[in-house]
Amino acid sequence: PVSYQKRRARRRQDRTGRHMAWTVFYGDIHNHNAHGYGVGSIERSVDVARTHLDFFAFTGHSSWHDMERMEGGREQHWSRGFARLRETWPRVQGVIADANRDGEFCAFLGFEWHSSAFGDQCVVFPRDHRPIHYADNVAALRRFCVEEGALMIPHHLAYPTGHRGVNWEHFDEACTPVVEVFSEHGNSEDDRGPYTFHTHSMGGRETANTVRAALARGLRFGFVGSSDDHAGFPGAYGEGLMAALCEDLSRERILEAIRARRVYALTGDRIEVAFTVDGSPMGASIDAGREVEVAYTVSGRDELDVVEVVQDGVVVHRSYPRQATPAAQAFGEPIQLRLEWGWGPWGALALDRITDWRMKVELERGAIRRFFPCLQSMPYDEQRRHRFERDGERRLDITSYTARQNAYRENPNQSVVLEVMADPGCGVSVDVAAPVSMSTTATLGELFDGSRHWFTGPFPKEAFQWHRIVPLAASSLSDRVSLTVPARCSNVYLRVRQRNGHMAWVSPVFLNYR
Repeated sequence: PVSYQKRRARRRQDRTGRHMAWTVFYGDIHNHNAHGYGVGSIERSVDVARTHLDFFAFTGHSSWHDMERMEGGREQHWSRGFARLRETWPRVQGVIADANRDGEFCAFLGFEWHSSAFGDQCVVFPRDHRPIHYADNVAALRRFCVEEGALMIPHHLAYPTGHRGVNWEHFDEACTPVVEVFSEHGNSEDDRGPYTFHTHSMGGRETANTVRAALARGLRFGFVGSSDDHAGFPGAYGEGLMAALCEDLSRERILEAIRARRVYALTGDRIEVAFTVDGSPMGASIDAGREVEVAYTVSGRDELDVVEVVQDGVVVHRSYPRQATPAAQAFGEPIQLRLEWGWGPWGALALDRITDWRMKVELERGAIRRFFPCLQSMPYDEQRRHRFERDGERRLDITSYTARQNAYRENPNQSVVLEVMADPGCGVSVDVAAPVSMSTTATLGELFDGSRHWFTGPFPKEAFQWHRIVPLAASSLSDRVSLTVPARCSNVYLRVRQRNGHMAWVSPVFLNYR
């Protein structure tokens, strides 16, 4: 597969005039497969991650020391998964060690520790060939992580304490610089926000266990998202993702960014964010006077809906993108267009099937500057893969597959976002070789005015669609705002929402936390 790691470095300047060059790298540091109680080999997980991520950590299910007996002996489902990881741990260790390539792709070894009382924790090692640690309390697990220099990251925070939700009474920054704000379970930022807990869910969100409640208590941590996917598909679109701002792609730099809280959580779309408070980046802890200046730049993969500055749990500033951009202006800058494919028959028609796709996307002129895969996790298939291969500046070859079988939140589709520089008269073609042979063409000017949709045959055959073009002015925002600092410690973070519902939560900057 073509390397997905080439990212555009962003340059920032702080108030002392020093320059920092960072690249945004995307990863998933909490996901599962058959080495535990999910599906799929560790080799498949690595291959999938390399297709569309810069880094990932496999965190196999390891133990649940306070698991209660369940009706019908259902606890054996978990116990058998723990045994599988224990038995295959040498194989997992070897595959992860062999997968790591600084500058190309980073793979981390890890495991997930379950606890009803203390909440689930994902342990991520900085080194290869490390042991699983079996602890019966969170303090013992933390001691092990400190000795190993490992991360210990709580997840699905907002479940009730005692039911595998986070237990903030036992929070410690020692090896927990970040918490998992979003995953396939939903959004733990607040109990009233979008993405409620209902997928793969043990219950609803408890106010006291949200991120907002913990920040109000004066706790200090950054935000990450990860999928918690159980289908051997790291980085599954819509299930959770994280971004890290690093000088280069290596395990050392990724861990450095996480420990500095220079990270943010995403639902799926690769939203690019720069965020500073008085010139200090996301995650920083600074001394502040009576007023600070917040500055941010956001580049989305869809039209932006709103960018919000949140201070101490309250939205104190909102920015909105330009509502309309003339075509003459839009095509003077890079534009984005999304190709989506899938749909097809649903289960009630008794026509469940996996559909293979082979397509070639080509511009008449201009250039495809970048592309961003948006890959759903289902259907599970050990052999099939999604592939994106560039052929020059104007062509992208796509191999993919779709089905409604077990689709996350019932969305069976796959998609890719193209960042394009071309004129409105430029044609863009999609030549389909599978599931049928067909060719389509539209001009960028036509796609600026509206979406185009094609079916691969009569009802209920699959379909593909060009979404309406997104101008740069509609997908990007930059702003500055001055905030008053209260006479106590304070935190400020950024929340981004696109029109298609995808979101980003940017790690706070902490003011006067001494």
